[in-house]
Amino acid sequence: MGALSPQQLGSRHPIQSPFSPGRQKRKASSQGHTPRNRGVSIFAQARSSYAATLPRSEPELLSQIQTSVQQALSDGKSLLEVQFPVDAVSRGDCIATSELNANMQAMRKFCEVFEWLGQAERVRVFFPDAGEMNIGLNGAGKNPATGQWDMDPVWHDWPGPLDYLLSDNLLSRVALQMQDQSSSYEGTGKDSVSDAVQIDDLIYVVGYPYEDYEEMLSVMELHKAHERRTIVFNGCLDNVRTAFLPFGRMKKLKEEFIPGFDAAFYIHTFRGQSPGALYRAYPGPWKVLLSMADGGFKCVKEYEERPVLQEVAKEYFSGYTKTVSLSTDIRDEPIEEDDGNLTKYYETLGVAEGISAEDLKKSYRSIAMENHPDRGGETQKFYDINKAYAILKVRMAEGEKEKVDA
Repeated sequence: MGALSPQQLGSRHPIQSPFSPGRQKRKASSQGHTPRNRGVSIFAQARSSYAATLPRSEPELLSQIQTSVQQALSDGKSLLEVQFPVDAVSRGDCIATSELNANMQAMRKFCEVFEWLGQAERVRVFFPDAGEMNIGLNGAGKNPATGQWDMDPVWHDWPGPLDYLLSDNLLSRVALQMQDQSSSYEGTGKDSVSDAVQIDDLIYVVGYPYEDYEEMLSVMELHKAHERRTIVFNGCLDNVRTAFLPFGRMKKLKEEFIPGFDAAFYIHTFRGQSPGALYRAYPGPWKVLLSMADGGFKCVKEYEERPVLQEVAKEYFSGYTKTVSLSTDIRDEPIEEDDGNLTKYYETLGVAEGISAEDLKKSYRSIAMENHPDRGGETQKFYDINKAYAILKVRMAEGEKEKVDA
């Protein structure tokens, strides 16, 4: 999420940083836009990469995404791409409702970093449509006909605004009224993607807008109108990059809007005689990784700029560009290099073992904000902090579950 020149909506004051106190919310307007070139953060000269390798666990994966996104935002990037295979892909449920659920759950876990850092109230999360927002708020039952999983609500406790991209039809408006959500849209649902945006919105997180080109066209419209920093989460932008779109808005989407995205975090896996991946964690280089007989990966090529996916596939993977599972390499449980000894993670956060979950969260937020890239912190240190907190959170949750089950 090229460099951004965010514009203040309805005001001539600059957009505040994620760490600034909020202002009184009011309906956003396209009137009175005053361009202001943010350029690169004043701390950009201190930018450093971190020791990122293909993640081997969910906490490591999420920590890399969160760290890379925060560093890119600090560097003034306005359009960010986050792309990686979700769990549903490894189960073979490709382009099914269950994959949408997996994307929704993964996006919720990613967005926790905005809560930890006190930014969430100004982060507007967009779902593809009102139906997806409804599932996020209320959950869904199992439906074998569509591949729908049983799913508990995962966005009901989000402290910031929830929204969706596509305009409403009659059914979605009735559903919003039944959910008591229609008040956010003046009681009538939405006629435009911008209907509910607020002047205080600092960041847009857009979830998996890949099933219909209209979804990404709505993202383009949203960014053109309001120029907020935008993170597209698993939007499969490569589909647009490789599609034949020679006319009208579709051509503009492919040739003008999509090239403006920086990849904050990217994994594309390949099938071939020797499977592997194209991998990037901002601000590091793009890496071509080939699988090894021992189950690991080796880097055989690095690029400073985004390579053409088809050329990478042709040169290293016998031409296959289809995404395949990394299920043998990305697992749900943390991988501990020291046989499960968590001492180093407590030390990273400056806390003692036995600390409560609430106190751990407070300590994390304090040390994370102190070492945030926006404040001149080193990316490696920020990543280590995020990883330590992610792993300890998982372990503490597992411990609480064991107590309940006992």
